[in-house]
Amino acid sequence: MRFAIILTLLLVAFRLEAAPPVRHLFLDPAFLTESEGVQLRVNPPQRREVVIRADKPWEKLMISFYLTVLDDPETGTLRLWYICRDAKNRPNVAYAESTDGLTWKKPNLGIVDYEGSRDNNLVGLSSLEGAVYRDEQATTPEERYVYLTHLITKGMVRFHSPDGLHWKEDDTAWLPFGADSQAIAFRQPTAAGWAVYLRGWTKRDDGSLYRTVVRAMAPDLTTPLPIRPSEDSRRLWGKDKVAVIGDEFPTVLATDATDPENSDVYTNSIAPYPPDPRWLVGFPSFFQREKSRGDGRLEVQCVGSRDGMTWHRYDRASYAAPGFPGTENANMMFIGPGLIVRGEEIWQYGTGFRSRHGDVAERKRQTDGVVYRFVQRIDGFVSADFDLTGGKASTRPVPVDGTSLRLNADTGALGLLRTGLADESGQAIPGFGLEDAVPFQGNATSAEIAWKSGASLASLRGKTVTVQFSGARAKVYGFRFEKTP
Repeated sequence: MRFAIILTLLLVAFRLEAAPPVRHLFLDPAFLTESEGVQLRVNPPQRREVVIRADKPWEKLMISFYLTVLDDPETGTLRLWYICRDAKNRPNVAYAESTDGLTWKKPNLGIVDYEGSRDNNLVGLSSLEGAVYRDEQATTPEERYVYLTHLITKGMVRFHSPDGLHWKEDDTAWLPFGADSQAIAFRQPTAAGWAVYLRGWTKRDDGSLYRTVVRAMAPDLTTPLPIRPSEDSRRLWGKDKVAVIGDEFPTVLATDATDPENSDVYTNSIAPYPPDPRWLVGFPSFFQREKSRGDGRLEVQCVGSRDGMTWHRYDRASYAAPGFPGTENANMMFIGPGLIVRGEEIWQYGTGFRSRHGDVAERKRQTDGVVYRFVQRIDGFVSADFDLTGGKASTRPVPVDGTSLRLNADTGALGLLRTGLADESGQAIPGFGLEDAVPFQGNATSAEIAWKSGASLASLRGKTVTVQFSGARAKVYGFRFEKTP
């Protein structure tokens, strides 16, 4: 018995020692308690190559808006599920995979009979409003993969699968409401149970309906929620179809007076951030409506949250914007859920469209939709940017849980940055203050900060400090304390 207890304690200690360091990022603007000459800015990723094009009969009309990408932890293979529509506008979920993230194969899965042949990459799902989630806590292997989607006569229904390819529908709908946008469901690391992000609708003062994002929390996705439509529930698709979500769940993301008129939130694409799942990030597409509720253009923005309820939009800059007229992404951009970590890069995948939202006639004239790979710097979504003439900033108190301070920053060739440590009252810690800091110049994701005094962070380990910055022409993406050998 004593041996078992000791072994358990050793395993717990190993897990704690092996836990990744806390990443102190600027996804929560309140993390900076004082700042002057410093602004938080969204950093768009690099839009790289087109990795998937429509080249199959079941993709004839378009590769549609939504996709999911997952990094298989067992094989390292990248797995991608995407929506496609054939010439008759019939939707299907298709599958592709890659070993390098650049070259993707559409394997013949032999699952679906499409017009007399099973030589296709279709997985047997025809509802497009879902995202694939790999559930590491699944109670049975048959439920390893989850797909929560909208069925117009039933509501939100869960499909499950042992391999992400062969799917089975649950007997009962999880929620008797419809949400005709990509539903995101995952086990939230910082909360008990599942977080589910869905489309909601709200009526504004002018009487018009606008799209929002709502969040539901549930212990599981197999027990139906005890929420039912009322006589006042809106049924946008007819009396014989399910109602849409109104105020049944809290709204967590919506446009406001700072946004252009006639704009709303189309998707949410929310997920835990893999290097530090205590952070949640999202890449919603915002819709600028023009002629009608269904006509317009879309761009992707970046949002972040600690708790999944309060979401920050920073400077509201485009994260992935439409391109020039006539290009393959001229009018609409989407980024799907799934962040692939490769070294010091984050890979994301999204779709671009030549046509405007709702322009089926244009897609019939010319097949539309391509899948892009985007490359983001690790932790690079939002940075604290120091003005050309200089700036300074201080953070909330943080624990020193390592023996070296690592900085993710870029000063270009002409910038400079100093990093100092102060106590919780803001007084510089002797040997670690801004005046003692060795200036940093360069571009690095893990630069070790040093001080002229030669002071070691080992003397501060376990204490709480305020991190201070001063500099000019610099971008700070985040920092972390690490244990050195």
